[in-house]
Amino acid sequence: MQEPEFHDLSDDSDYAAASQHQSSKTIMRSDSVKSGVSEPSGSEIVFYKDNVTIHPKQYTSDRISGRLRLIKQSSDLLLSWVPYKPSELGTDCLGRSDPEAADKDRNLYTIKASLSDVRSIRRHTPPLGWQYIIVVLSSGLAYPPLYFYSGGVREFITTLKQHVFIIRSSEDPNVFLVNDFQDPLQKSLSSLELPGLASLKSASFKNSTVSMDNSDYDQANGSVQNSSRPSNKNKQGDLSMQVLEKFSLVTRFARETTSSLFRENHGNQYPYEKFLEKHKSALNNKEESKLELDVTSQESSSVASDVSEFDRLPLVWGKQRESPLSVEEWTSFLDNDGRVMDSKALRKRVFYGGVEPELRKEVWKFLLGFYEYHSTYAEREFLSYEKEHEYQTVKKQWQSISSTQAKRFTKYRERKGLIDKDVVRTDRSVPYYEGDDNRNVVILRDILLTYSFFNFDLGYCQGMSDLLSPILYVMENESDAFWCFVSLMERLGPNFNRDQSGMHSQLLALSKLVELLDGPLQNYLKQADCLNYFFCFRWILIQFKREFEFDEIMRLWEVLWTHYLSEHFHLYMCVAILKRYRGRIIGEQMDFDTLLKFINELSGHIDLEQSLRDAEALCVIGGENGAALIPPGTPPSLPIETDAGLYVLDDEPLPGIEARGFIFGPPIALALDVKFVPLRKPKKLPGEVISEKYMLQYGKDRLEMHVGALEAHEHVMIIDDFVATGGTLSAAISLIKRAGAEVVECACLLGLPKFKDSCKLNGKPVHVLVECLM
Repeated sequence: MQEPEFHDLSDDSDYAAASQHQSSKTIMRSDSVKSGVSEPSGSEIVFYKDNVTIHPKQYTSDRISGRLRLIKQSSDLLLSWVPYKPSELGTDCLGRSDPEAADKDRNLYTIKASLSDVRSIRRHTPPLGWQYIIVVLSSGLAYPPLYFYSGGVREFITTLKQHVFIIRSSEDPNVFLVNDFQDPLQKSLSSLELPGLASLKSASFKNSTVSMDNSDYDQANGSVQNSSRPSNKNKQGDLSMQVLEKFSLVTRFARETTSSLFRENHGNQYPYEKFLEKHKSALNNKEESKLELDVTSQESSSVASDVSEFDRLPLVWGKQRESPLSVEEWTSFLDNDGRVMDSKALRKRVFYGGVEPELRKEVWKFLLGFYEYHSTYAEREFLSYEKEHEYQTVKKQWQSISSTQAKRFTKYRERKGLIDKDVVRTDRSVPYYEGDDNRNVVILRDILLTYSFFNFDLGYCQGMSDLLSPILYVMENESDAFWCFVSLMERLGPNFNRDQSGMHSQLLALSKLVELLDGPLQNYLKQADCLNYFFCFRWILIQFKREFEFDEIMRLWEVLWTHYLSEHFHLYMCVAILKRYRGRIIGEQMDFDTLLKFINELSGHIDLEQSLRDAEALCVIGGENGAALIPPGTPPSLPIETDAGLYVLDDEPLPGIEARGFIFGPPIALALDVKFVPLRKPKKLPGEVISEKYMLQYGKDRLEMHVGALEAHEHVMIIDDFVATGGTLSAAISLIKRAGAEVVECACLLGLPKFKDSCKLNGKPVHVLVECLM
């Protein structure tokens, strides 16, 4: 075998200096030759390799073999190399006959260094001979070359990338920079504190363009020296702004980097990888992939951003916000009957762009769950009519309370008094609510009082007026606003539980997400005894209502309600905001009281668009790992979409048509705990009946129903097994109408597509589970 290149340590000034630097905190010598070097309790060996050797002299016969290890200890990663004991090999591993001299040299060459004190690692892989690495400390001193006699350099580098931030040097592809935070963009990425974080290739700052390659290890420019806070007086000259000005190849970077971020021995793609692949065309668009740094001066504000530069930079995955959904676009999502054809595409569109103000009145009802995505124009019109009647019925419950009765109704007096106090100070600066004797303030109060009777167990709690105010502003209709508020409270109601279980579960989930996505901040909050995250209580309780301007909160809420990336997207918003101000929180050593005051004073000073982009990036990065950290049952920030397009029965009868309609109808009625009403062929029902004649392809027939089986004004859904021409269903609809009841829709197991358009169902929709061809 050809002799490899050897590094003569006797001529190496760096190594000589390192050998004499006995007091360095990164060099730990063994005090006992016999005991060797042992790892402290609680540590984990993440990599080890035998037959790693150093050459004290230039001859291979004078070598010292040992074991190289990477040891994870708490949040630190240690590099350890310990020569073998003579007994481990049976002979002197130092090639000496004097065991005492061998132990002396073994003690001298033992290495243990923290990776936080390492500046770079040079890898040398000659075509012939042994591979080796040289570890250079931040002080400029170097350890002796470590030769891998049994291979393993690539595995060593790969393991390092899983635990610390390393990038290739732009000047030498064989030099890997460790914890090099010169490049502000790298700072932004490294602050995620996640394993396997890859990096950008060397960038040309003159062209402000980042280019990528397909090498095993990404490269980054490590020559940027200016990492200080950018000056507002010289924005154009700031390097960080130049780096972020243009990204021509964000697509490949996002795909390749994210792929290496989280794939830890998993063969399948995570959802966020599929998400990035799906958005390839959008990310490749020059305008959408362009990232800009907002350095708007806030020096006059008491809460002006004072964070380090990388905390001020947008995360590269955050997609540019789009224009709001327009009326023309909205109509393109609907079919001729008014059904939303692709609810996921609609929610995606709203997530990235929001909704035009004049369209919110309609779209919000879908996002909040008041309207089903599969409902038709007619169904929605009927639903609104019914819900108006129901609202007035509930409202009369408290309107009919006399002053004499109120004196004996403590709960009512307490809730009414609390509501009266809250509504007069809710959004009074908004023109819609400003001024004395404002009718809209009265409506706000009426809706809250009605809700306290509708959901008497929960009643009213402070903060509910904040949630209702924008909804009423958009709906401009008392009944619609009430039912949209009811839909929202179905999800956010646990926030107001007396035991605060809903809030505690979300704060716990937030703590876990911060631990995953921002380890340094979590470590600091642990030291400051702030891990309860009560300083974020208001954010979560009322969904950032008091943190943004009135028009901004409407844009934020419609994003949260889309349920596009996560039903807990509001928690990622919390992480994004905390991450942006992490530098100031840690830099000023804030305790709980100071942190609470600081968070409250952020109100009105948070960049919504930037926070949304950062939250999106964090949500994508967290992926399944982040979702798994949120405990089951944690209140979501938006309604959970269902595929049910059928009318929801509310203790109302369920008619079924003989004969096979009897197979499905009774079990469904039993499951829904409602009455089943049989519609039978002639002379099969005992007692008094009403009947309806109808024509079939093969002649005439008649359906009968018991008199009094249905009451006037009841709304029902008919169940049957099969629909072809629709003659039988049409007769059933007419029969029920004669009884004074109203058919909302029909549900059938099977249907013939060629007859579907010609079915005469008296304008009532029919739902077919399976369309069969004959």
